[in-house]
Order: sequence, then C-alpha cells, then structure tokens
Amino acid sequence: MLKDLLTTDLVSIGAHAEDWREAVRVAGGLLERAGKCDSSYTDAMIASVEKFGPYMVLEEGIAMPHAQSDGNVSEPGICVVTLAEPVKFGHEEFDPVRVLIGICAPDPKAHLAALSELSVIFECEDVVDRLCACKSAEEVLATIEALL
Repeated sequence: MLKDLLTTDLVSIGAHAEDWREAVRVAGGLLERAGKCDSSYTDAMIASVEKFGPYMVLEEGIAMPHAQSDGNVSEPGICVVTLAEPVKFGHEEFDPVRVLIGICAPDPKAHLAALSELSVIFECEDVVDRLCACKSAEEVLATIEALL
C-alpha cells in the first residue's frame, strides 16, 4: 500500500517550520494539494495534539501526524516531510522531531492498515538520519522502499 500511496508530490525535503503546528501544516498541506483531504483534516491533526498531547511522536526524531476522518478525507494518503530545523512537540523522550510522516484515511480500517505498514520503518534505528540525508523526493521514496 505504501508504495502506491507515497509519490514524489507527497514529499517535502528540508521544510522550514517555526513550531510543531507549522510542521504539521506542511504535512497536511501536501495531503491537501494531492487531493487526499481538505484543510479541516489538517486542523484536526493539530487539534489532536492539543487535546491528547504529543502521542504522535513515535520514536526519537519522528512524528506521525494523523486524525480521525470526519468526512474530510477523500482517499488514503501518506506524506513525508524532513525539516531543516527540528521542532519540539513536547514529548519528554523523543523530541525534537526532524521527520514527519503524515497519514490520512477515509475510514478506521484503512487508517490502521497504513499504521501497521509504516511500523516496519521504525524498526530501522537510523531511519531519521537516513531520511534527513535524502536530497530529493526520489531518494526518500527509494529509502522507504528499501526499508519495507
């Protein structure tokens, strides 16, 4: 599924963000421009962190912004954002974040399938360094494909 969903237009290399909210907006913007969701889904990703805390920071340096679909996701989507400067989400153990993998899915089953497939990536100890070293969207796609 990941190989089908992640395309070069859903990758941003060296993005600038003043804080975690702006970083999530970069990820959400990629999904929006690709027609995967609307802006209310990006707002929902931010609201999720505000309500539940930095639960989406899953490993050192990597966050997976997502939210529950409320009719605002048209099709499954995955994006990857590497940040020029890391941002803090407020996670005691895994801050600061350098890589965001944004996901959206129109239903819970598709959402869980995406999370399950992405979990394989986190088995690689240097995944953040490897993704941050990429100089192009094509390199990001090749790096992720090699990890799957």
